[in-house]
Amino acid sequence: MRTSEPAQKIPLLGLDAEQMRRAGGPLADLPAFRARQVARWVYARGETRFEAMTDIGRSLREELDRQYTLECDPVMVRQEAAGREAVKFLFLLQDGRRIEAVLINTPERRTTCISSQAGCAYGCTFCATATMGAGRNLSVREIISQVLVIRRLLREEGLGQTHNLVFMGMGEPLANLTNLLPALRLLQADEGLAVGRRRITVSTVGLVPPILSLAESGLRVRLAFSLNATTDEVRDRLMPINEKYPFREVLEALQTFQKRTHMRVTLEYVLLQGVNDLDDDARRLAAFARDLRCKVNLIAYNPHPAAPFVPTSDSGIGRFVKIMYPVAPAVTLRYSKGRDILAACGQLSTRWDEVGSRE
Repeated sequence: MRTSEPAQKIPLLGLDAEQMRRAGGPLADLPAFRARQVARWVYARGETRFEAMTDIGRSLREELDRQYTLECDPVMVRQEAAGREAVKFLFLLQDGRRIEAVLINTPERRTTCISSQAGCAYGCTFCATATMGAGRNLSVREIISQVLVIRRLLREEGLGQTHNLVFMGMGEPLANLTNLLPALRLLQADEGLAVGRRRITVSTVGLVPPILSLAESGLRVRLAFSLNATTDEVRDRLMPINEKYPFREVLEALQTFQKRTHMRVTLEYVLLQGVNDLDDDARRLAAFARDLRCKVNLIAYNPHPAAPFVPTSDSGIGRFVKIMYPVAPAVTLRYSKGRDILAACGQLSTRWDEVGSRE
């Protein structure tokens, strides 16, 4: 029997099968396998139209469509760099805010960089997102929506799957731990998006309590710490969060994270000419990496008009790496692909060039 149209449809995107049942509506009264069917269509197949869920009877599909919504946030603008090295997506959220996600293409892999907040409150002086100021946390639905939209576009264009997922877009992921944790569970779950734990990286400016909470959460992901300086004096200037959580306290929290999760930690380091790229910086950074037994990602800075910094020269990068390499366990260097469209993405991960590795 057909029921009347609800005043407002119940959103299901971002919920697992059990949560879909608890959201109310007809799924609450149906056998549990019905919610699992819907979840598999949405997360394993990327299908958000009830009419396409062909292993569900037509009348039930119609009823589900009347009662629920699986709507993703729409893409307002899509920009492609030369050679499709990077594709940037500007999403419009339901409250009118806008966020960015970026697909990064290399011959070896595709990486999806997603946002966790609309804006950022942490004021890193080299990051373009910081100029937006504090916004708000993204919901689980808004986080998952970015991934599903990019997966669908890849499928429609015959480009296959994305390989890695990094929380390195707009915002500080660990400031949104309430929504980050359920999003990570849904991303990793077999009845969710089934993304391997080693293919997910969460980047942080260094929030000590959330790092420890993530370590105790039972989730296993890779963690990247945006360090960017080897002295408190310089890091206070680049990253005001250092005054609340000095980076040496963060390094101790990262040791705890590694012991609890047995997952890799990476130190991210944006090279700024004359600011943090001195020989002594290279020596100190190498020592931090050796003591933590972690990898270092050196990042060639992508300048933007809102910041006064200049990228370290190629020769300066070479010198920095040469000093680090005998001491640090592993050093990689990232250059930006799609510089013409990535100016607003701060220290976005773009391309990995292995320039030295020691076990």
